Amino acid sequence: MMNSMPTDLILEIFSRLPAKSVAVCCCVSKLWASILNSQDFRELFLTRSSSRPRLLFAIQGLYNNWRFFSSPHPHYSSDKSSHVVTADSYMKYLEDMRRYFCSYASGLMCFRQSRWICKETELYIVHVICNPSTGQYDLLPKLILNFCGDWTSFLGFDPVDRQFKVMFTDYNVQRIITLGTGELRWRNIQCSLPHQAQNEGICINGILYYSGFTGGVKTNYAGYTLQLRMWVLEDVEKQKRSEYVYNLPKNEFVGGNVSVVGMTARGEIVLISDYTYLVLYVLYFNPESNTLQSVTIQGLCNFRINDVKVFVDYADAYACGSVFECVF
Repeated sequence: MMNSMPTDLILEIFSRLPAKSVAVCCCVSKLWASILNSQDFRELFLTRSSSRPRLLFAIQGLYNNWRFFSSPHPHYSSDKSSHVVTADSYMKYLEDMRRYFCSYASGLMCFRQSRWICKETELYIVHVICNPSTGQYDLLPKLILNFCGDWTSFLGFDPVDRQFKVMFTDYNVQRIITLGTGELRWRNIQCSLPHQAQNEGICINGILYYSGFTGGVKTNYAGYTLQLRMWVLEDVEKQKRSEYVYNLPKNEFVGGNVSVVGMTARGEIVLISDYTYLVLYVLYFNPESNTLQSVTIQGLCNFRINDVKVFVDYADAYACGSVFECVF
């Protein structure tokens, strides 16, 4: 039947399916796999998926197991200061293997686990790349180290070569691996500035941005007004930046511990409370109108939350085969 259908119609039908269904369809036949792996379909699926970004929640339960949920962004309303949306459950992830969340990029997530071997004289580190929408995951080659440090791992995506990369870094050690290139091999890279990374970072147009420090500075925030500080790069060559400071309006859901998780296409800054029990609140701050809207996320199965990661621009990704071959 598919042989008699126009190719454009076939691509249109498949492009409307969720990523998990597309991944299943890849296993039906060689013909379907060929269609779904074609460059035309990849570009069409990416366009459709990117046009409807969602909130993605990676939630760590009390016993360190991870679960993934997704929900639409709430419809903006100037008349309402609070909203309620329902999250869809994606999957439970490797409940028997407690892994540390590292980074997110273009629909995929990176987790890391370490374990001592050889009578605790060596340490091996395993990175796992996971697709929350399809449930696919793959392991990267182990890293063998003879020291225990304050490590950080980053997942990034190069839009030019369409490749995912993982960087593993300590204060003076950096290694990188490129996914989807056949032989997976860690290689050393050099950084002229010894530093310690502090967060998961963000990858924009193939460039990885993250904060770090070269020394130790402690700040006492007791009694400070809750503020947002934003630096805008005005001139790349001169490295000229402008600073904007915003005082958050009072809100019953805003405590002293909130984190910025991203920005929407409407220019709203998205925040989330660092510590949450059972109920999850997401906050949308509009710098132009100085308004703050809270969103209650329902559908999280009423389990205790140990940690939560939120991403504002999640778009479904799929792969017909290895998760490293995801469409992006």
